[in-house]
Amino acid sequence: MKNFILFSITLLLICNKTYSQNTSEIAGAAAGLAAITFIAINSDKKSIAKEIAQFRSKEYIINNIIGRTNGKDIQFETESLASDDSAGLISIAFNCNEVNENGLLLAFFGLNTDANGQLMDAYGFRYIPLKDAQNLFKRIDKVQDDNKKYMSSDNDVNNVYIEYEDIKFVIYRDGGEQIRVFWNGFQVIWERAPFDRSKRRLNKWFD
Repeated sequence: MKNFILFSITLLLICNKTYSQNTSEIAGAAAGLAAITFIAINSDKKSIAKEIAQFRSKEYIINNIIGRTNGKDIQFETESLASDDSAGLISIAFNCNEVNENGLLLAFFGLNTDANGQLMDAYGFRYIPLKDAQNLFKRIDKVQDDNKKYMSSDNDVNNVYIEYEDIKFVIYRDGGEQIRVFWNGFQVIWERAPFDRSKRRLNKWFD
């Protein structure tokens, strides 16, 4: 009888531990997916991209960067800097003196894999503090300059890979300089013109 009780208690502890681990894993997965919003597109993609840049970005900022107001009036500023032709990557400048935060908000818009493994249209935001964003622009420019000969020697074959935290960049040439950006299931091309415009307008906006 004692052996049976001991076995039952041991089995109960094992089951509880397994349940806790599974619960944590599910919660972690949900938290990871929370940064991405899946949408059904029934209209022009560019009009949706405009809404993402102008309005959904502000929703992300107040929920994830500014946080609770605690009864205060919180002032903050945003401005869309640039987007590529496909509106796959939109850059937005952000400043809030109240919480001492400013920088670059990247809005990713395109296909991503949902929880069921299906490719669907989605959008997500990645915030980069100002100094980090300015240094990232400089680093990408330097990588392109330092590896220009290598990349030009075989277009779309020779690549240079760098990363900033969880954002990965593959730089190559294919009829011109290309920057392919991978983040959180998205992969988009940051075209040279909107890249340069984002860099220039970000610096000018904060001068």
